Amino acid sequence: MRRIRLLKRARAAAVALLALGLVSACGADRFHGQVVDPPKAAPALAGVNWDGKPFALRDLKGQVAVVFFGYTYCPDVCPFTLAKMKQVYAELGDRAAQVKVVFVSVDPQRDTVEKLAAYVPNFDRRFYGLRLEPKRLDQVARDYGLTVQYGQPKGGIEADAYYYVDHTGTFFVVDREGRLRLKYPPSVPVDQLLPDLRKLLES
Repeated sequence: MRRIRLLKRARAAAVALLALGLVSACGADRFHGQVVDPPKAAPALAGVNWDGKPFALRDLKGQVAVVFFGYTYCPDVCPFTLAKMKQVYAELGDRAAQVKVVFVSVDPQRDTVEKLAAYVPNFDRRFYGLRLEPKRLDQVARDYGLTVQYGQPKGGIEADAYYYVDHTGTFFVVDREGRLRLKYPPSVPVDQLLPDLRKLLES
């Protein structure tokens, strides 16, 4: 009888360890961001970078990309977002070279390539800063599910006129295979972004 009881206890312990292992394995696959399930090909994104060179998101295949939308006249969210990604780069160290930060302007009227060149490199010269033609931007906004609304200055929208642009501040993370994998709100802290980016780099 004692032998039977010992065998039952051993089996129970083995089952408990297996269950714990399965839970740990599931936990290892968890992400802090909103998971795109199933992963899908990231919508096409092509424009002119702040250095005047053509850019296409598909050319970043093999690396992880963090894409977000904003504008250089943005008073708060956009500069905070770029500063946050600068901190992410600092934390990643040498591995930062495998993570591409892509800032896409939703204000092509004012955000010329020259304006982007005077703005984006101030955060990090490795960051991309894209200008898209208005019609192309409209398509990209639909593809990414963005909301973009322009304020109307009294003098009309001109290159040097000031107006707000309300826009979606979501972070979109694209994996090495060019698939959209994760989304984050603009308030996401660095300590949630970092482990997720590291997981994608290791996969």
